[in-house]
Amino acid sequence: MRKIIFSVLFMFVFYNTYVSGQQLDKIGQEGEIKVDGGISVDQVYRENTSHYGNPWSTVATGRLNASLYGLSIPMSFTWSNEQWTYTQPFNQFSLSPSYKWVTMHLGWSSMSFSPYGLSGHSFAGVGIEAAPADKFTFSAMYGRLQKELPGDTVRGYDPAYRRTGTGIKGAYNFDRGEVSMSFFYAADDTHKPVEYIDSLGITPKENLVFSTHVNYRITDNLSVIADVGISNLSNDRRYSGATDFDGAATSRYHAAKTSLSYSTSIGSIGGTVEYVEPGYESLGSYYMVNDFVHYTLDVATSLFQGRVTAAANGGIRQNNLDDQSDSDTRDVVTNISIGFSPSERLMFNLMYSNYSSYTHIQTLFDEVEAQTEYELMDTLRFTQISENAGLSANWRLSDSESDTHALMFNLALQKASQSQSDVPENTNTTFVSASSGYQWSAKPQNLSLGLNTNYSRNKSSDQINEMMGPVLSIRKSFFEKILQSSLSAAWNGTYVDGESSGSVFTTRLSQSCTLKKKHRFSLSGTYNNRKIDGSNKQYYTISFRYSYNFSWPGKDTNYGQ
Repeated sequence: MRKIIFSVLFMFVFYNTYVSGQQLDKIGQEGEIKVDGGISVDQVYRENTSHYGNPWSTVATGRLNASLYGLSIPMSFTWSNEQWTYTQPFNQFSLSPSYKWVTMHLGWSSMSFSPYGLSGHSFAGVGIEAAPADKFTFSAMYGRLQKELPGDTVRGYDPAYRRTGTGIKGAYNFDRGEVSMSFFYAADDTHKPVEYIDSLGITPKENLVFSTHVNYRITDNLSVIADVGISNLSNDRRYSGATDFDGAATSRYHAAKTSLSYSTSIGSIGGTVEYVEPGYESLGSYYMVNDFVHYTLDVATSLFQGRVTAAANGGIRQNNLDDQSDSDTRDVVTNISIGFSPSERLMFNLMYSNYSSYTHIQTLFDEVEAQTEYELMDTLRFTQISENAGLSANWRLSDSESDTHALMFNLALQKASQSQSDVPENTNTTFVSASSGYQWSAKPQNLSLGLNTNYSRNKSSDQINEMMGPVLSIRKSFFEKILQSSLSAAWNGTYVDGESSGSVFTTRLSQSCTLKKKHRFSLSGTYNNRKIDGSNKQYYTISFRYSYNFSWPGKDTNYGQ
């Protein structure tokens, strides 16, 4: 039986070209051939959905995953009375065989060498990761990063040059840390996919990036982490390459990030500085933010045997480092969180965060053309401030073998304001959200009950919107949890400036049954009553679902047969 399955999977994989993660050193071992999947069918009836919609809907979904010594072949399908979809991964090829300390990546893969170099970009080619010794690791890749595309002017797709890349990384691990260095090179083919590509400002690029990473524990309590990247970028390799440092189209950019942290028995403190030069770019990353410097400070402590925990961090971020941008932006972020546990049954958490952003917009053209200082008074100065605070509490009144009683409470507040050119706009915008609840469960009877209340309030400059209401839920299991029942009811009322604007009442009853851990039947009904603007609308929904999950080999499978 195993030989037949092995042959079928082998032919299926290599004719459809998708595999991943093969562990070649495990060939011949039992238990490395696995097949699992499932299928489900949903039947839903909705009354009063619309005058023209079909109240009946049927949805069938299925999945199948075959694994052969780490080789994975996933497939799935979805069918409904309105559409049919089928997904399978065979439009891309991925093979990652491994043998002892060597892993190969063939076909479509992605690797990361540095946050400033090759950073998760997918490629079609070959890669290798090797760890021949405990302290040394080696990685390399070569492949196509981007296909040649003619573009589509009707749909708005730009043409693209074919791009290939290669990279190499070496790392050394020692008792107090790690040191690694990497190189990454990428270049576009100069062959034009379409003749008009130059008119779109799209040019063939070339990039050479050198990156290094250091993680060093200076003492048992003090450690430092540093990342440095140097990128030589040619925006048009037809005029100068990435290694032509004095070329007309070539520029060199720098980026660095350093973190220092000190830890003790009662907490830790650390700081981080990150600088990315304006124009920094790596063709090994899909998206990279540049032109900023970011300072952060982190503090954390734990007192009284962990009963009190506190953490705080703050940061400042500034852009337009070379004064060449039309706007200056300075962001300030502060976060504080405090946890207090006077006992194992009672816990409190308090959180506060503050975000402020200041933007100054003034074009260089305005500065040059201005005849007097009064002409610059129309410069846009935009300030935005957002404050958030939250409190949560959980109290287990009792927790015994027979029953459990618990109370919970959550409160969240948000305040936002902004001003333009020192003129307040949208001030005093506040949002309040609160919820409280009681949970009770009888463990021997597999019975639980919950009662919750919710309240939200949104205050703007012109009106106040509120919503509030209770939620009741009951759950019960029968026959050693084979049959599960639940009933819930919720009512929510909405108010505008203190006057009622509508209400929604929803109740739901559901039953589910599980047989032999593979078959599951569920039936549920929902009633919804909405009263809005003097109208009263009722909705009914009934749904039935059957699902079946399977796996081979099962726990009782005998490989000798």
